[in-house]
This record gives sequence, C-alpha cells and structure tokens, in this order.
Amino acid sequence: MAGVIRAVGRARARGEGRARPGGTIAYLFVLPAALVFALFYLWPALNTVLSSFFTWSILAPWQLADPATWQFAGLGNYVEVLTDGRFWNAAFNTAIWLVLFPIIATVLSLAIAIGIWEISRGARALRTVFVLPMTVSLTAAGVLWVLVFNPDFGVLPAALGVFGLDGANIDIGPLHLRLSEWLSNPGTLELGFATVNLVNLSAIMPAVWALTGFGVISFTAGLTAISPELIEAARLDGANRFQIARHVVVPQLRGAMVIVAVVFVIYALRTFDVVWVTTQGGPGTDSEVVAILLWREALAFFDSPSAGQATAIAVLLSAVMVIGAYPYLRSLLREAPE
Repeated sequence: MAGVIRAVGRARARGEGRARPGGTIAYLFVLPAALVFALFYLWPALNTVLSSFFTWSILAPWQLADPATWQFAGLGNYVEVLTDGRFWNAAFNTAIWLVLFPIIATVLSLAIAIGIWEISRGARALRTVFVLPMTVSLTAAGVLWVLVFNPDFGVLPAALGVFGLDGANIDIGPLHLRLSEWLSNPGTLELGFATVNLVNLSAIMPAVWALTGFGVISFTAGLTAISPELIEAARLDGANRFQIARHVVVPQLRGAMVIVAVVFVIYALRTFDVVWVTTQGGPGTDSEVVAILLWREALAFFDSPSAGQATAIAVLLSAVMVIGAYPYLRSLLREAPE
C-alpha cells in the first residue's frame, strides 16, 4: 500500500513539473465564438459609432467602404441631439420608466412569489396564472391593455364605475389625477423641478403585467434554495410570517433580486413596443421615450438626413447602459472563481 502511495506521489510530481498542454489549442476552441462575436456584435457596434459622426439618411446610407457617401459632421450630430429639448423630454420619460418600472415589477413579483410560497394548496396553479402573461408578446400585451383602458367598454373604467369613480378628478397636493382618458390625459404629478405625465404610468402597467412572471419564476427558484431550518428557527423564536419574510426570506433572495432588477432596468432603458402600441409616444411627446425618438429620427422619413442623429442617440443610450451595468458586471467578475 505504501508503495502505491509513493508511486502516485511521483506521478503527481512529474505531472506538476510539466507545462500544461498548449494554449494554442485552447485559443482554437475559442476562435469560432470570437469570430461570431466580432462579426455580429463588434463590427455593427463599430459601424454604428462611426456613422454617428456623419450626415446620412436611410435612402442614402453611410458606408465605411465607400468614401463617396461620407458627409463628415464631426460632433455636430451629438451637439444637435444634446441641445434638442425633445431629446431631454424623451430622456426624462425614459428616466420615469427607469425608476418606476423596475421598482413596481420587482416588488410586485417578490410579493407574489412569497405569497404563493406560503400557500400549501394550489400554489402551482396560482404560479401558472402569473407566469402565463410571459407567453404573450409585449406588443400583444399593449394591444390587450388598450382594450382594458378603453373608455367605452374597457374593464378598468367599468370597475371604477362600480364605485362611482369613473371620470372623477382627484387632487391630492401635487397629484392631479383624472380617472378617465387613461392613454391621453390621466393626470400629472408636480415635482417642482418637473412635471410627470401619468400617461407614462398607463404605458408601464402593461409591461408590469407581462413581465412580472419573470420575477416570480426567479424568486421562486431562490425560495426553494432557502434552508427550512432557518424558517423553523425563526418560528421557534416567535417570529410571525411578516417578520420571517422581512428578516429571513428577503435577505436570502438578494442575488435573485439583483438579477431581476438588472433585467428590468435594461428593458426600461430600451422600451419601445409597449409605448408605441399604447400611446405612440403621445399625446404630443408626453410619453415619448428615447427608443421612439430614435426610431422617428431614423425611419419616420426615409429621405431625412437625420439618421446620423439617430445613431448618435443609439450610442448615447448604449453608453448609459454600459455605465449602469458596469458595477454589476464588476461584482460578478470579483465573485467568479479563478
């Protein structure tokens, strides 16, 4: 037995003394993925950034390989965008999405997941009910909610009518709420430095309805990983259900909360479909977000030479997304094993 142990030790020493087989082979395995990444991500990204410094239109596109199409604008497109009040209006509406949508969707999905987790019977059926909207495209969800908001036969006005609130005007301090015309003029919230048009909230509701299921699934997965001993110990110490959820369950779901919040933030930054189907950015530009402004600059008029400004908006939006995601990516890299 001792001889076997010594032989194994000598074999390990010889193995450790050798250099690991060629790193060239490892690079060859990575090469196909790197080529695909470069072709379908890096090249379009580089082309977009470069085209933002030129004046062009969809019918007369800018091409890197064709200098005849170059009309150099320098930083003119960025100056034009950053000095345009419409861009800052769209940025403000996107900021409303960025604040409200992740908070509402994350808190709601967390509450639903914990509530279903506490139920002993029918939990699977209830979970299915909240996950089913995920099977509907966001465009279809917007169409469904247009019908819900319809003042003539919509479910929401009918429900408010039961309580005599349909068409009511409510003023509570800075909040001016009109329980009618949900997709045109449902009211405003005065913040002092800015006015929030509540039509943005009407556009957010379909997205919350459609995407809450993602949070429910993510939090349910996290709940199954919580040790039952922790819950039982809290109960023996006299904690009620609310205290257990607040002090035991929620801290154990921090990882899932980060993932869900990041996904919702990314969607809020690039939202287009739900807003376009429900309000088309209106009335006027009250609910116009950056993605809709980008589309209008580039595609609303094919012969308009403002596609360079559209790509400048795209570059600015991408920069905000990268800067916002950097702390999260950095924390992931720190936690990754060597």
